[in-house]
Amino acid sequence: MIEHKTKYRVPYGDVDRMGFLYHSHYLELFDIGRTEMMRSLGFSNLKLEESGYQMPVFKAEINYMRPALYDDLLEIRTQIQRMPEATVVFNYEIYRHVNPESDKLEEQPITTGKVRLAFMNPATKRAVRPPQFLKDLLSKYF
Repeated sequence: MIEHKTKYRVPYGDVDRMGFLYHSHYLELFDIGRTEMMRSLGFSNLKLEESGYQMPVFKAEINYMRPALYDDLLEIRTQIQRMPEATVVFNYEIYRHVNPESDKLEEQPITTGKVRLAFMNPATKRAVRPPQFLKDLLSKYF
């Protein structure tokens, strides 16, 4: 298993009239977590695309437990729990910092979810197996 943590502060423009982080922005937070995890491994979406692969979202799930609010400092925890085969699943937990100046988090996540991505050849738009260089990169964590 591999896990990565990314901090994110909720900007004013992302909240709704109730003062809550708008529901669709959680998928963006998942994307930020996934992108930063891969970047921390020396891998990027650009490198993937330059190598002849794309990763479309196949399925997404979000569990809203408590709202994130304007100016909250959040921690996005991103995990890959299994080696990618035909698809790769990223699991997410988002926590709120109790005090933005400390690393203390609320005890339970405010949101959880998962996103399943497929691997695709951009020219044919057909599913393909994960690239070997990605499997090699991730293999040390499993």
